[in-house]
Amino acid sequence: MEAAGTKSSSEALSTFTATPSADNTATTGTTRAILSPLLADGTYDLSYIGILIAACGALCTTAPVLYNRAPGSGLAIRTVPADCEAYFGDDVFLRDGHGQPVAPKEIPSEYRAEFTLDGVMAVHEQYYDEHFVENTHDVNWWTEEAVNDLVAQARAGKLHGGYGRRETENLRFALGLTAAATIAGKRVLVIGSQKPWVEACVLEAGAAEVVTLEYGDIVSTHPKIKTMTPGVFRDRYHDGSLGLFDAVATFSSVEHSGLGRYGDALNPWGDVLEIARAWCVTKPGGSLTIAVPEDKNIDKVNWNAHRFFGKFRYPYLTTNWAATWIHPMSGMGQGQVANNFVKVGDQQ
Repeated sequence: MEAAGTKSSSEALSTFTATPSADNTATTGTTRAILSPLLADGTYDLSYIGILIAACGALCTTAPVLYNRAPGSGLAIRTVPADCEAYFGDDVFLRDGHGQPVAPKEIPSEYRAEFTLDGVMAVHEQYYDEHFVENTHDVNWWTEEAVNDLVAQARAGKLHGGYGRRETENLRFALGLTAAATIAGKRVLVIGSQKPWVEACVLEAGAAEVVTLEYGDIVSTHPKIKTMTPGVFRDRYHDGSLGLFDAVATFSSVEHSGLGRYGDALNPWGDVLEIARAWCVTKPGGSLTIAVPEDKNIDKVNWNAHRFFGKFRYPYLTTNWAATWIHPMSGMGQGQVANNFVKVGDQQ
């Protein structure tokens, strides 16, 4: 039985409709040359990756860095001077997709070391070819009524979300731990969302405003939810209109970044840069609630589906964030669990 006044998860999620995009061209920001042009020998020019790594600096390097241990968590903390202007700059912020007819089926040999942390990460095959780069697919519509239905389900403990009720309750618990300090009555950034179940959990935790960052175009009629594509996010950072956030939440999103699965440009540091940019626009003392595939026994890339984060890659992902709460099942391979972090470190 569903609670009175709420819809089942599948029924509620089905109300989030998609309509064809008016065109497949970018409508905001500037355009640039094809990111990876086809060369005469039939391969693609990926030299932009080398330029990105050089411009990114200490964040995007496997050179020895300072690690500390978060008290009680057992998780290493990686800290580097943050260069936010570089992370949002033209050489590092890749607005265009990979530009190839299909998603690359193998890790580029010349950048295999970068994609695997100098061979520390194992590589397995799990291939997909999908396209969700901004302005190249349908537009999602999030209505106020449908979002409120999800919030009611979350409040009743009946929201299945994107991965089942257990994962949803997991997220709600983690958000609840930090809600009083950084979410209730605050402004929250959500990274990666095709259906607003994470947003519903954040609103249920008391957020005053939610901003969703997603490759795809989303129209939200909910008064507390705003949405933007990466290009708009970057433009507003540069013109000063983006503002700062009190908290960041992301569930099963950034592990895909930079692998080309969704039409995005290949970038060995795509996941790390997603969270680093969130750091740049988070207030001092702000929180990060994050869930990604974890395995404490192995770090790996399932090309091109996603990454698994273990004792090596996870500290890179959460550079300049210190753990405040780690789920007891973190790294145990029992689904994705949400962990909490607080912003630390200094901006260059």
